[in-house]
Amino acid sequence: MNSTLVSIVIASWNRKDDVLETLPSIYEQDYPHYEIIVVDNGSTDGTAEALREEHPDIVLVPLTENLGATGGRNAGIAVAQGDIIFFLDSDCNMQHDTLVNTVRKFESDPQIGILGCKVLNYFTGEIDGETGWAFTSSVDENMEFESFSFSETGSAIRKDALDKAGPFWDFLFFGREGEDLSIRVWNAGYTVIYYPDAIVHHRESPEKRVIGSQREYFDLRNCFYIYFTRYPWDMFLRVMTMKVGSATLRGLRRGNAHKTVFRALSDLVRNLPYLWKERNPISRETANHYFTLQREHGPLSWSIGSWLRAKV
Repeated sequence: MNSTLVSIVIASWNRKDDVLETLPSIYEQDYPHYEIIVVDNGSTDGTAEALREEHPDIVLVPLTENLGATGGRNAGIAVAQGDIIFFLDSDCNMQHDTLVNTVRKFESDPQIGILGCKVLNYFTGEIDGETGWAFTSSVDENMEFESFSFSETGSAIRKDALDKAGPFWDFLFFGREGEDLSIRVWNAGYTVIYYPDAIVHHRESPEKRVIGSQREYFDLRNCFYIYFTRYPWDMFLRVMTMKVGSATLRGLRRGNAHKTVFRALSDLVRNLPYLWKERNPISRETANHYFTLQREHGPLSWSIGSWLRAKV
């Protein structure tokens, strides 16, 4: 294995203590060729000051405002020097061999564009179902497979793939950004895989930034944005119909349909002029393969009952 440089990008907003707890797990990696980039998303808790004082070796990117998960990561991409960019949430620890396993996997197959890590709950040691697992429960978490998406909590992306597919879509701000990037990376001729030998431990913070109906709204709204801009028309109509139907039924059952489906649809309509300009549908070949992946281990493999219960 050669000395491939890995750029580790951490985007953080008012999580000073979490970032300071995360950094030691990077320093303890078996792989030495890396740089650490921390993007401070306009924090007011002294994150930037603490990092300058305690970790002057890192690359600090201080932003004046919170650009969200997408904008924060893109700010890190803009200064990254590595051939591989590893995205790590501010409340995560890397297992000691995560980087070396990641680099070996990328070097074994030049077609790999994105590698999604195995994300475990730091406290239980089990798969982190909240942020680290977007697949059907029948999938073996210990087996590698091609994927329709990945967990941004812990993931690595080939710089060449980003150059061809483009960075995260900052219009999304929060939610589904990994799914959108996966679609574009597949369309650029690369593969997206789940790789269980690259392990990240998620110390999930009890102070979630987006919760409940607001989280569901962001998720649904961004689904609609992605469907409209990335899918061929027939694919858009099929998936949009299923998504609106299942989300409406779930909302009616909980008595909050107007807070999610109607609001998300209203945003779609309101932003149609921008979304129309952004519309760049994937090829028919990519669409067919992407649908196959979703049928194998994604939302299209689930029953109607599963759709009604699903958080995604």
